[in-house]
Amino acid sequence: MEVAVTDLHTTLARARERAHYTQDDVAAALGVKRSMVSYWESGTRTPNDRQLTALARLYRRQLRDLLLGKDADEQVPDLAGLMLRSEGQIDQTAALGIHEFIRFLGLYNELSELLDVPIRGMAESPFVNRSEFKKKEDVRRKAEDVRSHLRLGVGPISDVDVICQMLGVTLYRTPMGYDLSRSPSGAFLNHPDIGFSILVNLDMTPGRRRFTVAHELAHALFHSDSDDCVISRGRGSMEAFADAFAGEFLMPAEGVRRFMEHVGLPSMITDASDAVHIQRYFNVSWIVALFRLKNMKVMSAETFQRLRGEVRPVLLARSLGYTIGPEEVAQDPSLWRTRRFPRQFLRMLVLAVREEVMAVPSAASFAGLSIPDVTQIMGLASESDQSEAEELQRVETEYKEFEDSNVIKRSEKIRPKRVETEYKELEDINVF
Repeated sequence: MEVAVTDLHTTLARARERAHYTQDDVAAALGVKRSMVSYWESGTRTPNDRQLTALARLYRRQLRDLLLGKDADEQVPDLAGLMLRSEGQIDQTAALGIHEFIRFLGLYNELSELLDVPIRGMAESPFVNRSEFKKKEDVRRKAEDVRSHLRLGVGPISDVDVICQMLGVTLYRTPMGYDLSRSPSGAFLNHPDIGFSILVNLDMTPGRRRFTVAHELAHALFHSDSDDCVISRGRGSMEAFADAFAGEFLMPAEGVRRFMEHVGLPSMITDASDAVHIQRYFNVSWIVALFRLKNMKVMSAETFQRLRGEVRPVLLARSLGYTIGPEEVAQDPSLWRTRRFPRQFLRMLVLAVREEVMAVPSAASFAGLSIPDVTQIMGLASESDQSEAEELQRVETEYKEFEDSNVIKRSEKIRPKRVETEYKELEDINVF
């Protein structure tokens, strides 16, 4: 690839500044040192073809325009900047996650236009939300309305990704930091081209991620009339409303009562094992289950405090015969790879390859995936299948090393900050 201008370095610096990235942001996105980005922008070194392509995608510029030193005729709205300015001070890891979220939404829209396949995202909520109707019973009723709209009944929700698909909400996941006192659990954005889109922090426990999906759906369905974007950090009445909605949506009171009666649990939960059975049935985090049972008044405040402080829920669930996934012991966002994307995006990516709009390497570069990842979602038998199997085997082998309860206990002790910040974030539910 020929570099057509001698002042590429000034073009790169100008493009980065207009995209509102720091050199540290660019270095993290491309997997290079910050000093290398500085060398590119000073003209000391020139990025290679792969790096130039990645920079053009990162800055949302055509590669040809970047090489010719042309300014874009139309500047892309600074949605990431808008979201970050609405929140104020935020952890750098979380800020990178927001930028990645916005970049993905841009790629999703670009792929949709390339294939002429509409995304059909929800852009306006069909649910009524008058500001004076936000008391506890109103939140419960709104959760019931959404469940009724989706024909979910009162049982557990098996797949939150499907719920988002049914509503026309784009769901994306990326790491943003485990300490929820500094990093958000998620975010909502009404994207001008895609519609309602939500972001979930992959550094949280599996059950907590599900709660965040429901929490962000509350912002999308009941706050989008007044707020085009929300970064969720557990403060204020709007966040408390979304927390309460998520609890009601994932663990409806009638469903919990039915389950307790059906399996023979007492009407007041005092035993940790009973609480674990309820938690596992509704597939939520231990923290969410405790808060929900307390707010339903089927668990006393004293029992809540005792179970909160004394129980090791992963250990107890394993002893009761429940299967424990590796991520319940330690979160590993790198395992998500293709799973962090909406399924509709992956279907479009497959379509682009099959219709020869993109080659497999181009599709991998476009989405920021590896070639084996793209080959795998194509459903083709290749060495990627073996690499995936080897990766899963590695995870299972590592998890078996945790089978000794003392090891699991130690693994839980190294993340008290994560657990306490999750408790702290949900304390606002009690405003109701």
